[in-house]
Amino acid sequence: MNSHTSTDSSTHRVDVSEKMRIPINTMSIGRRRGILALLLLLVVLHSASAQGDISTKRLERAAALIVENRLDEAEQQLASVLRVAPNKAAALDLLGTVRAKQGRLDEAGALFTRAIRADKKLIGAHLNLAYFYLLKGMPEKTALELNEVLHLDPENADASYKLAWLLLSQGRYDECISFIEKAKASRPLTVPMLVVLGDAYLKKGDVDQADKTYLAAIGEQSQNADALLGLARVSQSRGNPEAAVEYLMRAKDFLADSPDRLYKFAVAAVALKLIDDAIWALKRAIEVRPEEPSYYLVLGIVQLGLKNPDLQDAEESFRESLKRQPDNAQAQLHLGYVLLKQKRYSDARVWLEKSILKQTRSPEAFYYLGMIAQEQNDNEKAIQLLQKAIQLEPAFAYAHIALGAVHLKLKNYSLAQQELEIGVKMNPQSSKAHYNLAILYARLKDPQRAQEEMRIIEKLKGEGKTQENEADTVAPTTPR
Repeated sequence: MNSHTSTDSSTHRVDVSEKMRIPINTMSIGRRRGILALLLLLVVLHSASAQGDISTKRLERAAALIVENRLDEAEQQLASVLRVAPNKAAALDLLGTVRAKQGRLDEAGALFTRAIRADKKLIGAHLNLAYFYLLKGMPEKTALELNEVLHLDPENADASYKLAWLLLSQGRYDECISFIEKAKASRPLTVPMLVVLGDAYLKKGDVDQADKTYLAAIGEQSQNADALLGLARVSQSRGNPEAAVEYLMRAKDFLADSPDRLYKFAVAAVALKLIDDAIWALKRAIEVRPEEPSYYLVLGIVQLGLKNPDLQDAEESFRESLKRQPDNAQAQLHLGYVLLKQKRYSDARVWLEKSILKQTRSPEAFYYLGMIAQEQNDNEKAIQLLQKAIQLEPAFAYAHIALGAVHLKLKNYSLAQQELEIGVKMNPQSSKAHYNLAILYARLKDPQRAQEEMRIIEKLKGEGKTQENEADTVAPTTPR
């Protein structure tokens, strides 16, 4: 096939900002389990010590054994307690903690629920149940339990922070701000709460309030990496990349091998086109938390954004992501795209078709499948797939151009002209669209318009926007 009569498959449009956010309901099981295990440890001793005089040495011993991760021994201690008092709330709560750390999550949830039925005021059980719901991707129930903790103990800093973070992660920015500002009226905010408040203001686009809040956090803790990363994003929003880079480099010294901070650093680094720093941060996050699929996914996306992308590196990243989360439609889409770029059409089609089973409204997937059909001379199928892509996103310029190229090949000149002119209007710098239009006008016996299109191509070539490097114009977009 003449390469000038098709649209390059490298028109890969990726919003890194969307991929880099990890909402609760899409957080990996491994990562959420790690969060749960950590947070449960924070309330284990509370559950035992809260019993006061009725606490037994067995409960205290069981709590200590759980902290030491000696779960079998802890379970033996708890079994002895529950044989005598089957509804002892603290024992049920601690046994639920054991089950959660063993990965037997449904049993853990049932035990936390039984503990609360036995003692509705047992804060540790409410906190554990909240974290259980967080792990299960049930943010509404998580919020209910955290609110119950705050009803029982209004000064509970852990529950306050987790509820604020939960509201932020759900995109409920106004509620998050209102909740924190209300807490601020009764007591000074902790540095983590100030950072969450700054994040919420920044998400709402209130850059000045975000700046003020992050600076307050830095005033309390000058080496707080989260606040420094926030200030980097504020500076970028204000069009001051120099200050943004300065804040980012300051934050780099205080990331402390925290995977979450490394990930946030990578987002900011991509936005500032510090790709090497972003790749370093993502690879380090993977070393620290190798079970998290989203890190591999975003690493692959960043690798695709390199000036000279290594497709094999990106392919490996997407495959690693899918090993950990096999049904992730975004990873399937990206792997299909990388294979398409390598002209491994059969393999690419398998992954792209998998992606549309999960993500049925992805115009990119249908576009890539259309390109594969075109490359394999299945023009009717290519037309159907490209029309589907356009139906899903009418402003998808590359799909219009590709569809025009197929019609041109089939000598459907009126349809070819319609699609190519739509595409070039949306993307005037597409040299392929102009080349196909030049061929079309020549076949329609309109040499003047054909020559005009060739002059445009020469101008684009002079500006460095030739057909050969057109692929480089659709890099991953900058995170917001």
